[in-house]
Amino acid sequence: MYSDPFYRITHLIKEEIRKYKWIEGEKGRKLSWERARQEWTDVYREKFEKFLIDTLYFPDATPPEEPPAEGRAKPGMATATGNATSSQT
Repeated sequence: MYSDPFYRITHLIKEEIRKYKWIEGEKGRKLSWERARQEWTDVYREKFEKFLIDTLYFPDATPPEEPPAEGRAKPGMATATGNATSSQT
């Protein structure tokens, strides 16, 4: 679950909203969660999402391998010329 990029981004955004709510509380403003979320979203979300995209590492975000084209052998298989990855006697 923690390696899921959607979960990670959602968690980080919620943490930023909690910080915003706390900072505003220190200034004397009593914000509800909904109000803090709306204000944070209006002011900071676009910049924060850009920051996340630029800095987060997603280990599972590698492009899938291309399937072999018709007529090409898979790695490790013998080809039409008799070459193989295993030794032949």
